[in-house]
Amino acid sequence: MAVINDDACPPTASPVPTPRPSLTLLALFSQAVRDPAQRVTVIGGLVCLTLFGILFWDNLWHFYYAWTTDDNYSHGFLVPLLSLYFASQVVRHGPVEIRSGVISGGILLGLALLGRLITIPLPIPFLGDLALLVGLAGMFTLILGTKALSRYWFVFFFLVFMVPLPIAMYSRIASPLQLLASRAASTVMNATGVPVLCEGNRMTLPGGVQMFVAEACSGMRQMTGFLALTAAVAYLTARPGWYRTVVVLAALPIALTANVARVVLTGYIMHFVNREYASGTYHTLEGILMMGFGLLLLNSVCSLLNQFCQSPSDQDPGDPFKDAPGTLPSSSQSLPGRAILSGPTGWTSGGITENLAPLRAPKGRP
Repeated sequence: MAVINDDACPPTASPVPTPRPSLTLLALFSQAVRDPAQRVTVIGGLVCLTLFGILFWDNLWHFYYAWTTDDNYSHGFLVPLLSLYFASQVVRHGPVEIRSGVISGGILLGLALLGRLITIPLPIPFLGDLALLVGLAGMFTLILGTKALSRYWFVFFFLVFMVPLPIAMYSRIASPLQLLASRAASTVMNATGVPVLCEGNRMTLPGGVQMFVAEACSGMRQMTGFLALTAAVAYLTARPGWYRTVVVLAALPIALTANVARVVLTGYIMHFVNREYASGTYHTLEGILMMGFGLLLLNSVCSLLNQFCQSPSDQDPGDPFKDAPGTLPSSSQSLPGRAILSGPTGWTSGGITENLAPLRAPKGRP
């Protein structure tokens, strides 16, 4: 009988699977152009997008004009870029079936065209702007289907934050916020030993120094920014629905608190330092400082909520993204499809400071 030496026959090493590179929007588009079966669809989509842009040219110009002339909407150029970022995160995680979306896409396109037609006799840019966003979602659904829209819905929803509000609507919201900021700031300053007489939006400091809370200081800009930020946080976080709802609702008190703190700081500077440091570039720096204060408040809210919400990583240490909202289930990796679509990765439990770090693909997933 022959004796087999185990040391002479080393065990065969199991092959290490090579992870597939995660796709990007540009790579996905290039792949579709090179594929003859998809090239016609891509060309048709570009033609439809061009015709759509011609039809809504007035609204595109309205966006550009508002973003370049109104400081309240100077963030508008950033919103489409952030939407592309969200789309790039969605596209990194696995395929999704491309199903027919003719009915849903047709309905959305019909509503968009109806809104555009209404703006011809009634020049209401706000209505046309919303119709443009609905039309973009309609074209996307018509080409890729309703299942793709269910994965990419937030990309289109986030574009709402770049739409300028009608002047009448803006004033009806800003005026009460002006009064609230004036009264709250006066209360804080009186309580801290600085006597202030508040008459509407005008505050009289000791020595007859006048401070007026203008419409630009109403807090609308902070509110818009924090609503957009909290909406992004709520979408990306792997948390229950109540957690996301509280985060979004926290945008209002956070923005109001940051704005009141800005008015109080301006009053202190005018009273204790020099009124010249409460205007111009210094006033702008105060606004940036208060935005940082608002981010600190948001981080505190997230940290507090995390005390009442179990981290997804605690539920399944082997795969922290397994049940994260918006992520692609492992079973769907084999789904047939011509596009790479899925939801974003989950967020960690370390508050917004850690959550704002670059998103990474889950371990063990392409």
